[in-house]
Amino acid sequence: TGTTARYVDRWQPAENRELFPELAGVDFPPPDLVANFDTDRLACVASNSQDFVVCSHVLEHLAEPIGFVADIYRVLRPGGAVLVVLPDRRRTFDRDQDPTTLDHLVREYTLGARAVDDDHIRTFLANSGPGAAYLEAPDRPEDLPAFYEWHRRRSIHVHYWTDEEFLPVILFGMDHLGHRWTLVDRLRCEDESDEFGFVLRRSRSPFGRWSRRRLVTAWNAIPKDS
Repeated sequence: TGTTARYVDRWQPAENRELFPELAGVDFPPPDLVANFDTDRLACVASNSQDFVVCSHVLEHLAEPIGFVADIYRVLRPGGAVLVVLPDRRRTFDRDQDPTTLDHLVREYTLGARAVDDDHIRTFLANSGPGAAYLEAPDRPEDLPAFYEWHRRRSIHVHYWTDEEFLPVILFGMDHLGHRWTLVDRLRCEDESDEFGFVLRRSRSPFGRWSRRRLVTAWNAIPKDS
């Protein structure tokens, strides 16, 4: 009781219904705040103002995830927590995609990527399946730019991980961006699940290396079947 949550989305319900005709009948909730996470990140939220953030099935859609994780850290109060949930690339239509490497993400972070480029879209279309109608490229080359832009607006998957593959993203922030995280809990992908997740708390401790070692130890201590 006494908790207030605000929902942030890129689109209003009518725009979502137009962009996702395959989800006819879904009741899209109206957002409290509208933001393009690729360009705005969480600029609409004040620094050190949030007790918690829920980031469920978001990072895999973004042009530049490292900067978004950094913005989550910015808006959390010391002691605040974030729940991150991501699809396991082995258990979804991403199963034929290569894992996104840390080098790839750091390159996008360094370049300040603010839009998903055509190469990411081509990779998604080539390797995602099964062949739904909205994945089928038009026959005429002159129609491709509009087709790619439609998928860009739909915020398709452009990055792909398992839980083990995502850990270096967290550690990069701790090693290079001054993040101080402690691990609260970790949900590993099980036989009947297609996602993984974890809860991180923004630490009050100033000791970065100690915090990093403790997080890695805690991360590795959680068994695969938990």
